[in-house]
Amino acid sequence: MNNVIPLQNSPERVSLLPIAPGVDFATALSLRRMATSTGATPAYLLAPEVSALLFYMPDQRHHMLFATLWNTGMRIGEARMLTPESFDPDGVRPFVRILSEKCVRDAGARQKMKCARFR
Repeated sequence: MNNVIPLQNSPERVSLLPIAPGVDFATALSLRRMATSTGATPAYLLAPEVSALLFYMPDQRHHMLFATLWNTGMRIGEARMLTPESFDPDGVRPFVRILSEKCVRDAGARQKMKCARFR
């Protein structure tokens, strides 16, 4: 794990990683440049870049946190409210029950279910 990916977005290097098989990274980069050139769209990471970050993340807790953030689109404040009961991996379609901090502060169980988002 001493090999760290340089912070350059080199399409050749990322395409050769075992975590991005068959990805046309050069095309993805050019599409991102087009999307962010006007300033209307914020900068974002591409799936192979996130996979590379997760691949080289040694701490399992951080890996779980960042993978959950990436896959659900939740904010860090919402992730702070997660408990083991928030995850339902056994259904036909696994999901995460996300509650905002505001919902957790409100006392009523009915209010909590109104505020819940499922992803």
